[in-house]
Amino acid sequence: MREILVSENEKEQKLLKLLQKFFKGQNDAFLYKMLRKKNILLNGKKANGKELLSFGDKVQLYFSEESLQKLCSLPRVEEGIWSDFYKKFIVYEDQNLIVFNKPAGLLSENDAKSTLSVNSLLSSYLLDKGEQSSETRETFRPGIANRLDRNTSGLILFGKTLTASQNLGRLIQEHKIQKRYQALVVGDFREDGLQESFIRKNSKINKVIQVQEGEGEHIRADFSAIQKYRDREQLFSLLSIQLITGKTHQIRSQLAFLKHPILGDEKYGEQGINREYRKKGIHRQLLHAYSLSFPEIQENNALYPLSGKNFEIPLPDDFQNLIRNLKLQTR
Repeated sequence: MREILVSENEKEQKLLKLLQKFFKGQNDAFLYKMLRKKNILLNGKKANGKELLSFGDKVQLYFSEESLQKLCSLPRVEEGIWSDFYKKFIVYEDQNLIVFNKPAGLLSENDAKSTLSVNSLLSSYLLDKGEQSSETRETFRPGIANRLDRNTSGLILFGKTLTASQNLGRLIQEHKIQKRYQALVVGDFREDGLQESFIRKNSKINKVIQVQEGEGEHIRADFSAIQKYRDREQLFSLLSIQLITGKTHQIRSQLAFLKHPILGDEKYGEQGINREYRKKGIHRQLLHAYSLSFPEIQENNALYPLSGKNFEIPLPDDFQNLIRNLKLQTR
């Protein structure tokens, strides 16, 4: 028999939710069956899975250790990934969350080919600090609240606790956290203001395509040109972009629809221009999530220390170096 003691990170969620995290790979029908057969008890009593957990509750699992190993099939805890090299990318940290400046080239989450990501790095960081352990990770795994494409740089939010993760998710879903980006796009951008489109993911080509109203998801963002540049006859515009919705490849595809693709974007950009600027050190799309602004937050909320805060970071070196070598366009 194994016993799970409900901690601060597991409280205020339903028993079934906790069991889903512990028994990775098992469906709800199996979990309900184990509850009915009393292989799983809550505080020594039969449970139905709908109970809201409190701090200090005890969940008893009446299985052999061999059976638990087979049933849980939890991914291995990635220990030793963290390096002090990445400390410089932590913009802010408190007991509930981390604001991380993701460099271009680093995944937000692990994929089938790589175990190095913001998620695995910061999870390893918490393990090194003793804020997480292999045991606590069985029922709660801290993780990112917003994603950035691999070759987009900028601010990512990482929830260290269940309460913080839930509240971050709620704020993002309600569009209450303002997310601003900067991008260097091809051409003389004159479409300042709110831009709307409808998109659908084409899985065959792994790209977002533009569709008619009613045929896909509605996307919205506000664009403004900060500065215009020239490199011989080629014009570029530096934009500030406020996301209103937040869909996969939204900014990259929306700018391509407007005929102003992001410089360096291999999926949606102009390949001839991209090839030319690869020779000048541009090997990714010049898109940077530079600002996150939080709304006013109530005192009883785990995110209260962030109430009204704004985080803003400069452009990364590759982005800045190119701009320095462009000529200002004054007309």
